[in-house]
Amino acid sequence: MRSRTTVGRRARTTAMVALLVAALWGGIALAKGAADDSLASSDGPVGHLGRALNIIRG
Repeated sequence: MRSRTTVGRRARTTAMVALLVAALWGGIALAKGAADDSLASSDGPVGHLGRALNIIRG
């Protein structure tokens, strides 16, 4: 049987990987929504990102 420290370390590592994957997925979804001009309204964070991308593009 594994010691408690190994099980705890594995659980923390799994949780951190899950959080990183969720953050990456959310960031990609926001970036895709901001890049799509039809979805980028003036309200909300996606609209702000869309306007920022339009400013950067020129």
